[in-house]
Amino acid sequence: MHKLELINLTKQYGAHKALDAVTVTLSPGVTGLLGANGAGKSTLMKLMTDNLRRTAGEIRYDGTDILKLGAKWRGCVGYTPQLQSVYDDFSAKEFLYYMSALKGMKRRDAKAQTEELLALVNLTADAHRRLGTFSGGMRQRALLAASLLGRPEVLILDEPTAGLDPDERIRLRNYIAELAQERIVLLATHVVSDIESIAGQVMLLHRGKCQACDTPEALRRQAAGRIGEYRGSYEEIKALQAEHPRGELTVRGDSFVLRIAADPLPEGCTPVTEIGLEDVFRLMTGGMQDV
Repeated sequence: MHKLELINLTKQYGAHKALDAVTVTLSPGVTGLLGANGAGKSTLMKLMTDNLRRTAGEIRYDGTDILKLGAKWRGCVGYTPQLQSVYDDFSAKEFLYYMSALKGMKRRDAKAQTEELLALVNLTADAHRRLGTFSGGMRQRALLAASLLGRPEVLILDEPTAGLDPDERIRLRNYIAELAQERIVLLATHVVSDIESIAGQVMLLHRGKCQACDTPEALRRQAAGRIGEYRGSYEEIKALQAEHPRGELTVRGDSFVLRIAADPLPEGCTPVTEIGLEDVFRLMTGGMQDV
């Protein structure tokens, strides 16, 4: 079984540490990389794809640093960027042929894999349509197919469901879950629902530091007793919000409810038993926004 190890991985710009001694191990399956904008997710992925020089630390694939593997490592990695950068005048099939040529694939292998991947992402019927006419979800699927050319063993996905409608988001998550049965998949997002149902491991990144990396179940257990709800009048809730500005406000009937992640919970706050990853993230990082 393949293993990807990040060991004390650090990237520093002057006095600022964009990534600070991150140590995690990735195995086949989905690892969700959860963090707010500015948390260090993009820096981490650039280091993993060898597009950025690290300040310190190691990235080992099956025991060997990727810098020593060089081109062999880059052949092992498939990357789907956040920005939907495609050639609008290309058809889906032409785009995959073009990307396979850039990867140095043989024509026969490129043809076979293009047909296979278009079917995998449900684009066979649209293979000859121009990418410029595709919806956001279809473009993301085309980019996912391109990242799978050459049968990479490691797949790095940067916000793959950004801008998609709910149905397209679910379909894409399903594709990713299937792909992860045989690959190491790192799925970076700030949308908790993208990883809640498919990630076997979740990495919480905050201001360049890895706050936690464990199974969703283990992370929820760690948060037990520290997630609660306070029900009260609007005036009471506003006063409590001043102390807990990242609490989640909901309206239930005539009451206002503030869901709080804190240790200890404030007086009058009732602990909840159903804890989500968003609760865990707020607790362990101090909120969904870096400041």
